Amino acid sequence: MRVSISCATLDLGRLEDVKNAGFDGWEVIAEGSQTLNRKTLSVIDAAFHSYGLKISIHTPISDMNIASLNYPIWRETIHQIKKSISKTSDYANIFVIHPGYISQMASHNLDKALKRNNEGLKSIASTANNLGVKATVENMVNVNFLMGKYPEEIKNMMNNEIGFTFDVGHANTANAINDFLKMKIDHVHVHDNNGNDDEHLILGRGNIDWKHVIGELKGYKGDFVVEANDFEAGIKSLRYLTSL
Repeated sequence: MRVSISCATLDLGRLEDVKNAGFDGWEVIAEGSQTLNRKTLSVIDAAFHSYGLKISIHTPISDMNIASLNYPIWRETIHQIKKSISKTSDYANIFVIHPGYISQMASHNLDKALKRNNEGLKSIASTANNLGVKATVENMVNVNFLMGKYPEEIKNMMNNEIGFTFDVGHANTANAINDFLKMKIDHVHVHDNNGNDDEHLILGRGNIDWKHVIGELKGYKGDFVVEANDFEAGIKSLRYLTSL
């Protein structure tokens, strides 16, 4: 089992701590303090070459909508995601993308919004494929305006080039863990909750049956990414996960 950490508050000076804690990799959140500027790229280079950490990238999500009916916003969303892929394709081979959301205007034209979403994913996946890496779409938390909460929605977004990131915590809020487990999975995010809210609890502190989930994923060859609110919580989730 290979386990990475993803944490928006991770101190980029703690790479040695990440390695020493037992993590095999780091999933970079490509915005906020981990925006892909010169400094962050140098840290990614060190993580990859000096510490031997496997890198994956969670592409930007704030203020963007891949299903937007506002064409300039849609175009800029695609551009930002593609830019994050091209900047880091020498380090990472898995890129995580959020589906779009239903804006006020899109609520009156759901088919057009879904078409925009799928066109965007296809274009991004093609760029990733040309760079020799894999773009994946992630299932979302069960909130009304979000796309991609259920397996059939994700299946409708997928094509021959785009893969699937299974977020177990998100699936728990939609009571859809077992249905998602039947799909082909390229990447896995793990965090816990009690089935209602996206709490990002330490593993074992919510109601997810982790022994069942890991048992069903016994043939899975990819990475498990612990999504944690802080580094210390991530270590606790790592210890829980590796004890199963």
